[in-house]
Amino acid sequence: MNTFNPEARESKEKYYEFSKFSENMEKKLLEVLKANREVFPDLVTCPKQSCRTPVTVNIKKEFIELLCPKCGWSKIIQQPISNSRE
Repeated sequence: MNTFNPEARESKEKYYEFSKFSENMEKKLLEVLKANREVFPDLVTCPKQSCRTPVTVNIKKEFIELLCPKCGWSKIIQQPISNSRE
């Protein structure tokens, strides 16, 4: 398979898009972290299209950990560093 083949490139891009975590979901999770809530009521699913299993959402003090029990996909969302001193 030639790497310059447009069909091969499209296949790679499609795989990347399907395994990329939703920016809207990440924004919602950061709002939960900022509000110091302990739970996230929405269902979060694995971004891999072949899996789509609900992931475990662990909300810690400084970050949120997402872990798929089926395929092992994981992501850590860090709390953004604020420039203001408290």
